[in-house]
Amino acid sequence: MLFINKAEHALASVAHDIVKVARAVVPVLQKVQGQEATVEALTSLVDPNAVNIERAAFAVLGKICVAITDAGNAVAANGINVQLDAQEIADLKSIAAYLQQATKSAGVAPAASASTATAAAQA
Repeated sequence: MLFINKAEHALASVAHDIVKVARAVVPVLQKVQGQEATVEALTSLVDPNAVNIERAAFAVLGKICVAITDAGNAVAANGINVQLDAQEIADLKSIAAYLQQATKSAGVAPAASASTATAAAQA
């Protein structure tokens, strides 16, 4: 079972909504399969960041699926580690910053993380 803290859930929710809206506005995506450049150009008209969010999400999801498949039964006992290269990390940091800003702009206020709450309580 996968548990996500509230801040992560808020960011994921905003990213999901951005991609969902982009896809809803461009219903011809399925009809133009193989026309990636055209589809991405249309998607970016809705939100320029949607294409990067989608690419990064699917890239990371792909790596996680491969890691789970390769790890076999070890996943259930110990979990997995997924290595990201410097460019992937830079892309994800950029997307995270954008999503944090979009979350604030949308009025979504995630609960404080455990470390933030602990620090505030100790102050």
